[in-house]
Amino acid sequence: MRVTDNQDKRDGAAKQDGDTPLDSLSIAVFDVDARIFRTMRDYFLKPVTVATAGISRDYSLYLSPIRVFIALFSFQFVAAALFGTPVTATIESMTAADPDVDIDAWLTTARVQFEAPLTLQRVEDELKAVQSLTLWPLTVLSSMPYLIALKLYRPSIPLWGHLQIYLAVTNASFIVMIAFIPLHTFGGAGMAIGMTIALVIFFVYAGILLAHLYGGSASALALRLVGLIALLPITMLITMVGTFFTIDWVLENSFGLHLMALMAPEAFAELSSP
Repeated sequence: MRVTDNQDKRDGAAKQDGDTPLDSLSIAVFDVDARIFRTMRDYFLKPVTVATAGISRDYSLYLSPIRVFIALFSFQFVAAALFGTPVTATIESMTAADPDVDIDAWLTTARVQFEAPLTLQRVEDELKAVQSLTLWPLTVLSSMPYLIALKLYRPSIPLWGHLQIYLAVTNASFIVMIAFIPLHTFGGAGMAIGMTIALVIFFVYAGILLAHLYGGSASALALRLVGLIALLPITMLITMVGTFFTIDWVLENSFGLHLMALMAPEAFAELSSP
């Protein structure tokens, strides 16, 4: 009886309140933490509950938003690899809109000597490797305007709380963005559609959390949401500038190439001339 009692206690601890049949099946058959499915589901169905659980550091029902964000951030590379679409910026994508760009001629201007002729694939592989490392700090940096705005909206909430609220919204949009990665196979239009839908999800759920956790009238809610939307160009600019400098640094240090010589050869020639 003693062994049976201990087993019952372990089974009871493993089964949390609110487990669905899918949760119970995942535990029994696959030994998968039921909080994974519950967290992903409730980001869309109960975003306020998930956010408040993160604020109170109650992880009995839901995974930590930080853990989910890191997992989603890593999984996007897996999903992109499955469909053969890039997550990071590439020379090909940056020059796709200009048919007059001569990439082969640009590669011959490399100042670093290699045993074999330099190929675009080798450059792209190096850019992908470095950007996979710098994408994380750029993401963190571009999120700072939102965190500052949320803190100004309600200073009484600790910064930790604002971070949990921001991540709850971000994770929901991240899930949608990853789900639409297959659209990237249709080119720039498919990528734009996926990103647009993810942004809509971000601001819709931001509005829901602002309404429940930041208080105020309907007009105050509208102004706060407009403020977050107004920050979008700033966050995009941070990401674009950071990406540009990263690519330029890799090209210069690894190959002796200049990004400006590819994107604006005439302007680069004028700047380089004595």
